[in-house]
Amino acid sequence: MENKKGGDLICKRPETIVEARFKLTKKQNDILDMVFASIENDEKLKYQIDIKKYGQLYNIKNKSNIYGDLKKAIKTFEGKGFAITQKINEKKENRIYFSWFSSIQYLDGEGKIEIELGQKLKEIMLNAKKACFYQLKYSLNFHNIYSKRMYYYLKSFENSNGNNTGWRIDNLDELRSKLECPKSYNVYYEFKRLALNPAYEEINGNSDIDFEYEEIKDKKKVTHLKFHVKKNKVNQLLDAKDEVLATVTEFEEEQKETYIEKTKSIIEGVTRNKLSDKSANEIYKCATNNNEYGNAPLELIREIAEYSKSQNIKGDFVIWVKGTISKYEKPIKVTQQIAKGSFNDYEQRKYDFDELEKKLLGWDNNDEEN
Repeated sequence: MENKKGGDLICKRPETIVEARFKLTKKQNDILDMVFASIENDEKLKYQIDIKKYGQLYNIKNKSNIYGDLKKAIKTFEGKGFAITQKINEKKENRIYFSWFSSIQYLDGEGKIEIELGQKLKEIMLNAKKACFYQLKYSLNFHNIYSKRMYYYLKSFENSNGNNTGWRIDNLDELRSKLECPKSYNVYYEFKRLALNPAYEEINGNSDIDFEYEEIKDKKKVTHLKFHVKKNKVNQLLDAKDEVLATVTEFEEEQKETYIEKTKSIIEGVTRNKLSDKSANEIYKCATNNNEYGNAPLELIREIAEYSKSQNIKGDFVIWVKGTISKYEKPIKVTQQIAKGSFNDYEQRKYDFDELEKKLLGWDNNDEEN
C-alpha cells in the first residue's frame, strides 16, 4: 500500500475497513482516526497516542473536555469489532471477525492513549491494496456520525479514482447496513433526514471534497444512490498553504535546535557553565539583537564567554551574560594571537580586559583624566 505522506496529522484508512460493517460512536471513530494516523510500516504492535497533538485540531473553545470525552470512549471499546468479507468466487466468501484492539487504555496524568493491535489486523492495515488518505482536521470535526462514515466512503473513492470528479453507486439497503443504521431508517425519508442530509451539509464546504447525490428508483421506490464527488479546490489550496507553512516552521525549529546546541557548546566549553536549552536560546536571541554583532551572534557569545572568565560573577550567570551582550559594542583586542583551547579546539583571542571592562561600562579616556 502507498506510504502515508504529510506526517501524523494525515490518516490512512484501508478500504477494507472503510467498507466494513461496524457501529461506533463519534468519539470512538475519533480514536480510530488517531490510531490509523499513528500506525507506520514497522514491527511495533503497541503505540502511544498523545491526545494533545490531535486535540489542537478540534474546532472547539474548551479543549480540556477532549481528554475526558476520549477517556470515556475508551471504556466503551470492550467487545467492539468488525468483520471483513473476502470473496473466494461468485458463490463463496469468507468473513473474518476482528476486535479493534488487543488492549487499549488511557494513561492517567499523561494525556495519552496506549493501544495494542493484533498481528493479523496490523498486516491487513499495511498490506491493503487501496486506502483512503485524509486530513484529521476534517474528520475530527464532523458532528454527525454518518458524516464521518460517508466522508470515508467518498474520499476513498476519490483517492482510488484519481480524477477531479468521480462517482459511485450504492445499493440503499447495503449502504444502510454498512452504516449500521437503526431499523427506523429503513424508511427512506428518515434515512434522508437523519443521515444523508446531515452528511451532505457537513461535508460540503467543510472538507476537501464536495458531493451531490441522485436517487435511483425502481417502481417509484428509491433503491440506489449515485454519488458525484469532486474536490473542494478552495480548502485544498488552504491545505497546501498550511503544509508549506508547516515545512517552514519545521525548518526553523531545526535551525533553532542547531543554534541552541552551538551556544551551549561555546558557553560550556569556555566557562564550564552548564546551560539549559531555554537559557541557551535566550542568550542566542539576545546576541542576534546586538546592533553590531547581530549577523555574527556566535562570535559575540564566544567573546563574552572569554571575558566572563576574568570577572567575579556572583549573581545568575545567564542574566550576567545577557546583560553584558546587550551593551557590548566592540571587541578590544591587543593581539590576534591564536591559542588552542582545551575544549573542541576553539580559537581563542587575548584581550585587554581592563580596557574591555571600561568599554562595557561606558567609560572613555577623558573620564580617567578628569
